Order: sequence, then C-alpha cells, then structure tokens
Amino acid sequence: MEKQDLIAGFDPNEPALNNGLFGLPFDAEQSDIHVLPAPWEVTVSYGSGTAAGPEEILNASAQVDLYDAKYPTGWQRGVFMLEEDERWRKTGEQMRELALEYLHALEIDEVGLEEQKTLDQINDKCTAYHLWVEKKIGKILEKGKKAILLGGDHSTSLGAIRAHKLHFGDFGILQIDAHADLRVAYEGFEYSHASIMYNVLKEQLATNLTIVGLRDYCHQEADRIATDSRIHAFTDQQMKSDRFEGKSWATQVAEIIETLPNQVYLSFDIDGLNPSLCPNTGTPVPGGMELEEVVYLVDALKASGRTLIGMDLVEVSPGDDEWDANVGARALYTLSNRLG
Repeated sequence: MEKQDLIAGFDPNEPALNNGLFGLPFDAEQSDIHVLPAPWEVTVSYGSGTAAGPEEILNASAQVDLYDAKYPTGWQRGVFMLEEDERWRKTGEQMRELALEYLHALEIDEVGLEEQKTLDQINDKCTAYHLWVEKKIGKILEKGKKAILLGGDHSTSLGAIRAHKLHFGDFGILQIDAHADLRVAYEGFEYSHASIMYNVLKEQLATNLTIVGLRDYCHQEADRIATDSRIHAFTDQQMKSDRFEGKSWATQVAEIIETLPNQVYLSFDIDGLNPSLCPNTGTPVPGGMELEEVVYLVDALKASGRTLIGMDLVEVSPGDDEWDANVGARALYTLSNRLG
C-alpha cells in the first residue's frame, strides 16, 4: 500500500493496533526516521539494565499519543524501529559477565595476566560492536533516512557519531547529561560509557562539544573542560544559580545555542533529566532538567536556523515498572519530530 493511502486510512486518535513503534503503520521504506536498537551495556560501572531499554521503550511507545502541538502531522513522517540483532545481544551478555569478573578482581586489587586477557577480549569485542553500529547507521543515512541510536549505555553512541561524521562532515554535539563522559579508558575499558565523549574528541568526530546539565564529574574531566576550547559546559549548579538570580531559561538557551555550529547532533543521556523521571538509570544524580526544558532547547536550536542531523537516546533502564521506559518513549517521539 502507498504511504499516502496508509496516512489516509490511519486514525491517530485510536489506540495502537500493531506492534510497530508508536503503533505507526509504516514499514522501513515508508518511514523517514529509522531507530537502531543497541542493547549493549558491557562496561556499565554502577547500575545495570540499559540493555533492556530499547525493547521496553518499544513496548511503552504504544501508550504515547501522537499529537505534538508544534508538529501535529509529525507522525506522518514515519518512525520505524529496526529489529534487535540477537547475535550481538548474546555477545553483549557474555561480555558483561566477563566484565563483572574483571571488575571484581579490580575491586580487590587482584588483576593478573588472566584478568588482563579478559580485559583485552572485552575491549576487542567493544571495538567490533561499535564498527557494526557505524555500518548500520551509515546504511540508514545512505538511504536518505534520519537515524536515531537507541541504547543501551552511552558507549553505543560512538558508532552512530562516526557514521554521521562520514555522512555530514563537520558538526557539533549537544550532550544532555549529568556526566561529562570524558574519562580516559575508565576502569581499563577503552570504550567505557564514561569515556564516550573522550573518544569522540580523540577521533575528532565533532568540531565542538556542548554539555548541558552536567553535575557529576571528576577533577580530570574538570581540567579537560577548562583547557579544551572545543568543550563548553553548562553545569546544573551554575544554571540553577543563574536562574535563582533572575536569568531566564530562554536567555540560558540562547547562550547554549551560541556555542553550536549549523549542524548539530544530539546525544541525550536520560540521566541528564531529574532522576524522578529516570529513577532506574544506571547512575542517577540529584538535580537535572525537565523533559520540557530539553524540548524547548531543541526547538530554539531549530528556530535559530541550525539543523538537527541525528541523535541518540541512551541509558534508559526500565527497572521493575514501566515509568522509565514511558518517559524514554515520550522523549523519543517528541525529539524524533524535530530531526532535520
């Protein structure tokens, strides 16, 4: 069936009647936006569960109403979620078990030759996984589609950012995050979730990095932010202090946008939000943003004439209820309407 016929025959007011993302009726070819699930959490260092994020967001998406006041016909673009790769899911689970063994040895200061071999094996598999993600996202972009990487932990973004660099050339990254993720090979993992932006800058994948919501970082990261002219950090503490003294969010947003070039990639770690919205994420931190503040920022970014070329949404860990996945699904839909 032609896409226009599907649009004419689809009632966005009805409950979701199929298993597709948001209950939309479009197949991959008919959808402008493709979502690649990346259920990978090999190197997480605190709470786990992000590997279940993509599947649970898919399930929760059936509850998302499709009306967006700014983009009321946004659903007509089509948002299609690719199937999870079972081979990589199983590999990720195996590597996570090895990582836990290695981390235990690290904790008790008993890292020997065998543990080092285990670490090397994990780093090799992570290298291969990020190359796989890069190829998958690259194929989406080659088809003229917009791509969203859905994690998994934040390390999964690396392949997606590499693919966008190859396709779009220069761009800046807008990182919504409680953490800087600028650590060097954290706990020995070359592709740690805590090292994603260190690796991005090391590989010169982005012209600059703007971090918003930062509130949990180490001395090494603070030094890097202070000395690397490519990095602009808007800490939660400073933003809140300025607001207490009368500066509006609109003014702060204008200052954030001023640090970004014409093409922008959004890397959205859910823990950038207030933890009441993501209590089960792996490393929740008090403070943070409201989802409406993130959406306002992205709307202002687009109103400035800049283009949102791609994005990732990571670190959604569902826990024992549907709340985190519910928030993740709504963030995914709202921001997908703003791609391009």
